[in-house]
Amino acid sequence: MDDRLMSYLYFFNQKQDYYECHEYGESLWLDTGRPIVLKGLIQAAVCLYHLHNGNVRGGYAMWLRARSYLAPSLPVYEHIDLSQLCKDIDQVFARVPTAFHDLIVAPETITDLHLPDVYIQLTDPLLQTALQLHTPAPLEDRK
Repeated sequence: MDDRLMSYLYFFNQKQDYYECHEYGESLWLDTGRPIVLKGLIQAAVCLYHLHNGNVRGGYAMWLRARSYLAPSLPVYEHIDLSQLCKDIDQVFARVPTAFHDLIVAPETITDLHLPDVYIQLTDPLLQTALQLHTPAPLEDRK
């Protein structure tokens, strides 16, 4: 697995830093011919970034696009359980009041919903262990 994808997973699962997920995912996406599944993973992180910052409208719209990009690669891509990721993010948005789907709200409003955390499930236990030990390399050091 490319180190940038590992770093994407690290920031998604260990730090829940969806902005950094986007950065590592986009670097890999640009260098590998812009595969649609990576676009879906990037947008999955971005949708959660927007949602947690109160931009429900942007997050929900981004999720609908991300889901369509992930669908052709279901159920698993690079040991990432895409099916479970889709179910988990669907469950998050199912807990957001439908009336919010077209709104931007205060981040505290989202916090008050007590939405479940989303973690990307891996199908390879050795990869899961490696992820726990992973230290992301700065992107500026990559060529």
